[in-house]
Amino acid sequence: MIYEPVGHCIYCGSTMSLQKEHILPLGLSGTAVLPKASCSHCARITGQQEQLVLRGPFWPVRVFRSLHSRTKHRDAPSHFPITIERNHKEEVIELPIEEYPILLHFPIFPPPAFLEPDGYTNGIRVTGVATISFGPSPEEVGKNYGATSISLNQSLQPVAFARVLAKIAYSMAVADNALARIKGDVPVLPAILGEKDDIGMWVGTLPDPIKKIEGHLHRVTFHSDISAGLLIAEVHLFSDSETPRYGVVIGQLR
Repeated sequence: MIYEPVGHCIYCGSTMSLQKEHILPLGLSGTAVLPKASCSHCARITGQQEQLVLRGPFWPVRVFRSLHSRTKHRDAPSHFPITIERNHKEEVIELPIEEYPILLHFPIFPPPAFLEPDGYTNGIRVTGVATISFGPSPEEVGKNYGATSISLNQSLQPVAFARVLAKIAYSMAVADNALARIKGDVPVLPAILGEKDDIGMWVGTLPDPIKKIEGHLHRVTFHSDISAGLLIAEVHLFSDSETPRYGVVIGQLR
């Protein structure tokens, strides 16, 4: 979906060097676009955070599911490393994507510290991990290679991931005119741009049971928390799998 051109940067207000803003990253096959909505400076900042996630923990599943890539994944590794133990020895082997046991780790955050501030200082806290499997199972791979154990190294990048979630939520709020429902500034904006190290104040994992939504690759919806007086966005990546849903505080309701 192509929305109406914004005409200014949705992050800083600049009207110079405007370019389109993909609400969901293009690398996640995001198709909703805000034309003339991000200046080159802010696009560079948000793009760097997206690359930490898309070319980090999300890279194998993007290749496996043939999600959009500007380079058509020509620069993606043809094989991914895995450590196995067999015959009482550890060894690293390289597997093609169709044989690789993709384990995508989603960090579990506490609720946004704005709602539960006890113990919060900065950044974002991680209380657990939800692991989603794509491709062959680790058990299957272990059996095929005669391994008694296997392990994969993966970086979570929790702060970058939380900032990407907030960027998705905020740009969707702009597109849906949801900002008309709040008063004052959007408090998560400085964290999206890296001006403040307080992304955990505004982003958290929703406590609802994990579920999947068939037929939807990703979902973004909005909720009015009347008791707290807040507009909260729900961001659900890979919603056709059993992945956690994340809440992003957009602002105080009018």
